[in-house]
This record gives sequence, C-alpha cells and structure tokens, in this order.
Amino acid sequence: MINTNQKTVGIDDIALYVPKLFISALGEFAAARNIEPAKLSRGIGVEKMAVPDAHEDAATMAAMSVLELMKRNHLKPEQIGRIYLGTESGVDESKAMGTYVIGMLEKVYGKGAFQECSTVEFKSACIGATHALENVSYWLQSLDDEEYVGDENGVKGDDSGKENGVGMVGIVVASDIARYELNSPGEYTQGAGSISMLIKRNPRFLAFDSNFGVCTRDENDFFRPIGMTFAIVNGKYSNYCYLSAMQDAFESYRRRTLNRGTISLNEGECLTDHLSHMVFHIPYPRMAEYAASAIFRLEWRDAPRWQAISEAVGDEPLPEMFQSLDEYLSADNQFRRKFTNTDEFQLAFLQKVKPSTLISSQVGNIYTGSIYLGLTSLLEQSLLHPGQWVGFGSYGSGCTAMFFSGVVQPGIKSLASINVFNRLKKRTEISLDDYQLLHEGQKMTSIISPSDEFVLLKVGQDGYRHYDFVS
Repeated sequence: MINTNQKTVGIDDIALYVPKLFISALGEFAAARNIEPAKLSRGIGVEKMAVPDAHEDAATMAAMSVLELMKRNHLKPEQIGRIYLGTESGVDESKAMGTYVIGMLEKVYGKGAFQECSTVEFKSACIGATHALENVSYWLQSLDDEEYVGDENGVKGDDSGKENGVGMVGIVVASDIARYELNSPGEYTQGAGSISMLIKRNPRFLAFDSNFGVCTRDENDFFRPIGMTFAIVNGKYSNYCYLSAMQDAFESYRRRTLNRGTISLNEGECLTDHLSHMVFHIPYPRMAEYAASAIFRLEWRDAPRWQAISEAVGDEPLPEMFQSLDEYLSADNQFRRKFTNTDEFQLAFLQKVKPSTLISSQVGNIYTGSIYLGLTSLLEQSLLHPGQWVGFGSYGSGCTAMFFSGVVQPGIKSLASINVFNRLKKRTEISLDDYQLLHEGQKMTSIISPSDEFVLLKVGQDGYRHYDFVS
C-alpha cells in the first residue's frame, strides 16, 4: 500500500452482499452432524452460515456488491478505471470472473458502458483480494495529476469522471463461496458473500500507509487441484501455517515500520500498543483469537510484561525442543490456551480484535472477503474513529501472508451505514434438506424468487454462463 504526503490512497467506501438464505449451525445441522452446539458457538465462534440460492454464484454476488457500491456513491461507469477481483471460487479456468461481472452490470448501465474499465482475477487462496487491493492502490498512486481527474474530496457523480481514457477510481471485489464436502470436518466453516471496496485518492474511510510486511512459502496446507470441487485441507497443519506465516509477515512489517520512523517506541512499548484495531483473516471467528495470540506472543516476549506472563503460564515451547512437528503443535496449543487466559491477553484481544469477528459469526467464512468482513464489523459498530491506526493480517493458504496498516480518516463521519445487522435479521432460515440439495447442486428452482438482482440463467452446453438482471 502506498502513502505520501501528497497522494494518500485507500478505501473510500465499502459495500456488502450476503445471500438471503442461511442455515443455523446450532440447530438441525449440529444435531445431524452429532456436534455439540457449544463447540460451534463458543469453540469456533460460528452460529449461522450464509447459503447461496439456486440462481446465485460467486459472480452474481460480486455484481450485486459492486452495484450497491456504485449506487451508494452515485458512480458512473466512466469514472471506474479498474474492477479487480479476488476469489478462489472462480467460475472459469481462463475467463476472468470480472468480465462476467461487467457483463451483468451492463444489463443495468447499458452495453459497452464499462468498455474502458480493465478487470483481472487474482487467485492466491484467501489473500487474493488483498493483492488486488494492493495493485489498485499502486495504480491510483502512479497516475499523474492531469490523468487523475474529478473531485479529490469525494466522488460526486458529475461529468468529470474520464479524461484521456483514465477513470478516477478503482473497485476491489472479494467474492467467494466457502464450500466443503458434506459431513467433512470443514463443513461447519462454510459461508458465502461478496465485499466491494471503492479505492480512491484522499479517501474518506481509511488511508493506507507505506508499511507492509510479507511472508511467502510453498506449503500443502490447503489446495484444490484443477477439476476438483472441494479443497484438500490439512487441518491442524493449515492452522500452523497461518499462524507461522502471520508472525513472519508481522515481523517484516514491524521491521519496516520502525526502520522508516513511522513510529518511535518508548521504553517497554510494543508496536501493537499503538494499533487501535487489528483485523485478521477469519475462516472462523476463533481463528482471529489464535492469530492475535501469535502476534502478541511475538511482540511481548521481549518486553518487560512477558515476565509476569511467563510466571503465570510457564515457559513458551519452541520447535527445536521437540522431535516432531506434531509434538510441538500439541505443546504449543496447551501453552496458547494458558496464554489467552491471561489478563494481559484478554484486555488486548477484547479491545483490539474481538469486535471484528461479529459479522463472521453470522455469515461464516467468505474466503477472500473474510478480513474485510472484519473491517465492516468495526464500521457497523461505530468503533472506528479519525486518527486510529488499524492493522490488517491477511493470509492465503499455500501460503502467503501480508501485514499492513492504515489510518482512519476524518471523512468516515460522512459514511452512511450499510445496515448489515438489519439485513442479516431479514434472511430466511432453510432446512437441512434444502441446504444439502443446494450444496450438491440438486435444487433447480430458487427458494426465494429473484427480485432486483442478478441471476445465473443457465450454463450452456459449451460451459458459457448466461446471466441477467431480474427486476
């Protein structure tokens, strides 16, 4: 992400689309899978999972969130130079999902309306949308002032949105359907939804700073070979890869932040002390606690406060102390449980991390959008205030992690609520039978008839997907 005194770039507004159907994880589903509801609600933090209807896929959800973003901000197609998509629910092995999205949007705005808007699909498991965000931010930063036209203080929907073929804003979309095999260990971490973010110069919402850290390794923790419907998940190892890569990405971020003089630490301080909020990738809400634990342990172990923690929970296990990874993971899990029960951790976690998990507990995992669902949670609870420094820990299996940050802007006060919680209350709960039929693609008619939304009409014999907008 880029930030200079002259050209700040970041998120100006955000829109969310969640399917109108859900299944409760705590009722019929838990009983059928012989799972104690408390394991789901308290153990991993899941209560409800969003379920796409028969006429929905990742592309229709993406188009719905973009359309809402455009309407909220009175955007015209000619003002948009980029629509970049992060997804691991791609609908074609070659054709970018964004082209389908543009095709759907032109059902509303007219054929050819987005002809000068470029689109590309980013695939890197759950971190894809973050890389799309990074790319669009660089693009906006690179534009000359004469190329970047329009109102610098907010999109007003006037006629100044295009000059020399260059749009003045970008849109980043995260759209995914998290789906695992019926009766599999990952089934209760499903969900679906799409988030679209308006990326601008001098944004109203959040301006990125120039600090970021990355970690990339070749891992087999989670992958879906070509032609396979469901991913292969190495559960405990996947958690380990997430946390290990997140620590390395944070260490990279911390080093760059301190070296650049973004902040100077006083005696006994840690960088995380200055982050008002920390938002992580949330495959399930409890994982945000694990990620926070990994980061705080990394930072605090060299700080004076660690002595009191160590006296309370004992010495921290290190990988080199054990003969196998399994032995280390078992010991580390026991230590983490003790560490997360300390007063020091609970205070930091409840203030900085837990509020970001609220919507995820009602929607489930949406892969590339899960981290930005966390950001939306903070926004909708009115917990973001001008001047706050927000940290983001993004992860994609396979594996890549990125830690970056941004500053909440004064313009956030002008953002209208997207009424997420009211919308979630209006969803329709479906039965286990209907959920399983939709899951297996065996339900041919929609449970809720489409209205004012994009729909998948059919998949042709040649595999091409046909969409329309139903009023």
